[in-house]
Amino acid sequence: LEVEINGVTMAHPITLMVSPRHYFDPRECSHQITVSQDQQKASCNRSARGAYSSVLGGVGMRHGRHYWRIQIGSQPNVHIIGIAPKPLKGTRHNFEQSFSWVDNGVGWGAGHEHSNPIKWQANEILEFELACDVHTLRMTVPRSGESRTLFNLPMKEFFIYANMRNQDNSVTLL
Repeated sequence: LEVEINGVTMAHPITLMVSPRHYFDPRECSHQITVSQDQQKASCNRSARGAYSSVLGGVGMRHGRHYWRIQIGSQPNVHIIGIAPKPLKGTRHNFEQSFSWVDNGVGWGAGHEHSNPIKWQANEILEFELACDVHTLRMTVPRSGESRTLFNLPMKEFFIYANMRNQDNSVTLL
């Protein structure tokens, strides 16, 4: 990149970081979850009978800032949306390890509720920003302009995380 200042042309190197396209990983989901062929939509394919079914994204996020959008399906109830580390080999996904929001608006961070409610509706689009350098996760509901931030995230590699309970629940990455 060349920049001209007061008639003097100077070359400045620039570094561009392009985030990879986020997707749901069909290898990292409960058996009640179906991931679409393009890996942009995850759906609960049958009732989980009281158990939660989860799916992780396929792109790990450890450094920098990451942005993504998720559209909630037509059945908004019992969704947990946010980020989580990959579970240890041989263990299951556990929402208690996530940093997320529940459909009743309660924030969740590593097993502790946060009384910072934010609610969404069916077909709502949610925007997320993970700032690894300052250890924060922000969720915004563009329709209402509301946003909430979870602070003090640990230094871990995180993945997009969605958790559903009922048949026909779905989430789509936009």
